[in-house]
Amino acid sequence: MPASLLHELIVATGLVAATVVIHLVGLDLLMRLTGLHLRRFLSAWLNLNRLLVPLGIVLGLFVLHGVEIWLYAVAYRLLGAMPTIEQALYFSTSAYSTLGEAGAVLPVAWRVVGVLEAVNGMLLLGWSTAFLFQVLDRLLRPSDEDHPLPRGAIARLSPRPSGSRKGAPSGTNSSDTELMQ
Repeated sequence: MPASLLHELIVATGLVAATVVIHLVGLDLLMRLTGLHLRRFLSAWLNLNRLLVPLGIVLGLFVLHGVEIWLYAVAYRLLGAMPTIEQALYFSTSAYSTLGEAGAVLPVAWRVVGVLEAVNGMLLLGWSTAFLFQVLDRLLRPSDEDHPLPRGAIARLSPRPSGSRKGAPSGTNSSDTELMQ
């Protein structure tokens, strides 16, 4: 493995690790801010909250991805891979979103980092999509009883003998327990 490729892989691994940590902390912060809003600033107008909470989450995710894109852009600029911050930001946004626009191109010495940014961006965007759907499903569903599947129906913390109802997850009823066995 040539030294330049090893250097690229080390840089890419560091950037991926940093963006995953940023993403994890950012999602946790979004969850806490959403909980804070729902506990303390719940609007008397329910319809307003149905707009504000999803809008806040989406804008928060947008900012989170922006921070991650900027991290790559700054890295490209500091590595000398791009001549200006504008070109670095354009390339980074294009790679991260997997658009692949060819307006700005990394030098051969750094193109593996760009490709790995695209894979990283795809995974982080997917993670955000799953987070958004999970949170909105939880917040917009009137109650768990409206869901066609019982909560925890196939979750099993420890093996139980067949027919035993002992150790059933809390909040389950007898039909839930029967489904688990």
